[in-house]
Amino acid sequence: MLETLGLSNAESQVYQLLVRAGRADADRIHYLLPLTAGHAAEAIDGLVEKGLVTVTDELPAQLIPSPPDIAGEVLLMARMNELKTARGALDRLAGEYHRAPRTEGTEGMAEVTSEAEVALRYQQIQRTARQEVVRFDAPPYLVSEPVNGVELERLAAGVTYRTVYDRMALERDGAQKEIRQYTEAGERARVLHHVPVKMIIVDGSTALLAVRTGASRRQTVVHIYAGPLLDALVALFEMAWESALPLHPTVDQSRCDLAGEDIELLTLLLAGLTDLGIARQLRIGRRTVQRRVRELMDRAAASSRIELGWRAARLGWIVGPGDQVTPPESLPETHTRG
Repeated sequence: MLETLGLSNAESQVYQLLVRAGRADADRIHYLLPLTAGHAAEAIDGLVEKGLVTVTDELPAQLIPSPPDIAGEVLLMARMNELKTARGALDRLAGEYHRAPRTEGTEGMAEVTSEAEVALRYQQIQRTARQEVVRFDAPPYLVSEPVNGVELERLAAGVTYRTVYDRMALERDGAQKEIRQYTEAGERARVLHHVPVKMIIVDGSTALLAVRTGASRRQTVVHIYAGPLLDALVALFEMAWESALPLHPTVDQSRCDLAGEDIELLTLLLAGLTDLGIARQLRIGRRTVQRRVRELMDRAAASSRIELGWRAARLGWIVGPGDQVTPPESLPETHTRG
């Protein structure tokens, strides 16, 4: 616990023991802790040097701890000064890094990230997030991990995440379970039939963009810094976000009597998933999907699946951002299938 203040593990153990005991014989410390006599003596010397412990002249010598709120504050301030100095050094190095020669036309704006460091860079830029992370999510994935643990950490820290998923991302085995884990943690998720690119943007100041090169399936990841290119990507995301369908849409609670599983099915249907894809995600049979879609069409008085989506929005079954719920009596009449 105290290692972050610059104490070794042994020093931390000895100091905590002394704080709880008030004082102790110097030559008995190693009997009270899982330390050798040599390690205990080394830890005591380190604590004395840091001003956390005083050794008396009496025999046997007594170890008296300094008050944690006083001595600890001094160490904390020293550590903060060290970190401030380190931050300044990193800022200078970052300036030199971005001034280093780059490929013509991308100097200071972007750099190609090697395959070996994609996963690390992906985690690193998320950990720098202080306000918001936005993403276009689509397979194939360059980072293979069962769950984006960094996203869950940043969500817990109060960072906003907005993700637009490609329809193909929803058809992966286990996709619904994984995405639900993010949304339950606070992610705002929407879906498009096709996202234009794969990318992640952090605080509007830096981004990773995956692009295909030539006719091959190889993907190149570019790290993009502040500038016109990043501004264009931010604008692209916002346009896509406005037109995307919420993965867990709100409903007009006063009029919608659909069960939760019907709303989930309807959402996947409107996202463009095939019956087989919906069946796989909901873990039901394909015939069951077709039967339930037919029942929804009958309830909405829709003659086609396309009309089902149109009527679902106006009946309040699914209410997207900015949608106005139209009273049922204002909907045009439609003949149901016989």
